[in-house]
Amino acid sequence: MMVSHSARPVLLRIFVLAMLLSCEAGCGVTGAPIAPEDIGIEAKIRAQRQAEEQRATPEAPSPEEEPEVALPPLQPVGNQ
Repeated sequence: MMVSHSARPVLLRIFVLAMLLSCEAGCGVTGAPIAPEDIGIEAKIRAQRQAEEQRATPEAPSPEEEPEVALPPLQPVGNQ
């Protein structure tokens, strides 16, 4: 098979891109690892229990929180 001189750079680029994409796909998903205790049925059960506990215990307002202050509506004052 005889390839012209002008087609060689194009074929080389295609070959290099194919190699890079195959390596990228072979490496798998990149990102932060997930801890094993956050995966599976046990983690779901633990999350459901925590949600039920939070719903069961009424939240008391902490003394650090200030009560909401009713502010007047934002309306322009005067005309120009």
